[in-house]
Amino acid sequence: MKITAIFRDLSDEFWNGFGDSIPAFLNRSPLSQLERAQFLAHEMPRNVSVKIGNGSFRDKVDWNQAMRDATRKERMTAKIEPRKGYRLVTFEV
Repeated sequence: MKITAIFRDLSDEFWNGFGDSIPAFLNRSPLSQLERAQFLAHEMPRNVSVKIGNGSFRDKVDWNQAMRDATRKERMTAKIEPRKGYRLVTFEV
């Protein structure tokens, strides 16, 4: 299962942190990064978008089932790739 998140126009403080007031996105676990991305997609839809699989309802159901399985959560990986004008984060379970 593959989830992609696109981050646009976010400061370096978001990625690297700023003291105790802004925790670094890069220092989080992959599951925590995904949860943060989903929250930001809801709060800031112009800056962050998240797509589960190919966007179909079936992929969302499969993702929900995968998140109920604790061993699959532990095997989640995240890969951050800088692109022109945005950063692409790919989560895989």
